[in-house]
Amino acid sequence: MSEHITLIWKKLDHLQRMRDYLKYSTQQVSALLPITNWQMLQPDQHETLAAFRIRFSEYQEHMGKTMKAIAVEEEKPAEPFTAVLLYMEKLGCIASVDRWKDIRELRNAVNHEYEDDPAVLHEFFEQMTQAVPELLSWHQQVHSFCKATYPQN
Repeated sequence: MSEHITLIWKKLDHLQRMRDYLKYSTQQVSALLPITNWQMLQPDQHETLAAFRIRFSEYQEHMGKTMKAIAVEEEKPAEPFTAVLLYMEKLGCIASVDRWKDIRELRNAVNHEYEDDPAVLHEFFEQMTQAVPELLSWHQQVHSFCKATYPQN
């Protein structure tokens, strides 16, 4: 197995650990929603929301890096990142480039507008928790592609 394929498998192993943490954080946040009074949240609840936001962001970021590594291994264009997404969509690893970008924009928005408008924050967290199953599914698709294409010894 080449060094690059070994790197892809390391990224996939790391994604699996991140997946477990994201699933846990999603459960914790789902128990808090809907949040009607953000001022009444306790410090541990703010911490739960922050952990979820970070785990969601890092998980998608790491998935993107893994997909880019696969594109490089397959000698497909890796720049711009849309080329990677188009390749992943063609492989069936993601549902659509547009949906990936929508989730990415959501992730960026919540990171830039965190703790500003309670109504907006509520919508961000609702949309993020609803997007988690898609991310998990796409991760599984990427893993399945790698398992079929780069069998481990």
